[in-house]
Amino acid sequence: MDIRNRLDNLSEAVITAFSDNFIFLISSDKVQHYPARDWTKEEVQASLTERLGTDYTLEQWQERVIAINQTRDLVAVIPKYQRIEQVK
Repeated sequence: MDIRNRLDNLSEAVITAFSDNFIFLISSDKVQHYPARDWTKEEVQASLTERLGTDYTLEQWQERVIAINQTRDLVAVIPKYQRIEQVK
């Protein structure tokens, strides 16, 4: 299943759990989240690089910013941001 399909098929429980205080990592077999409360843009960027590597792209999905690393088949959902410009 490609990344967009995976996102579109997340359970309602996961969608409901999305919160500005967390970043959600979604791989082919699991969903994880980690705290990002009161993080600056720079802290979010550093965390994305740490978890996704430097080869990720930012896109929008359902009024949220997502970071995708196609090579690792991994996506991070960043509910705190609604527009890509807010993260760059």
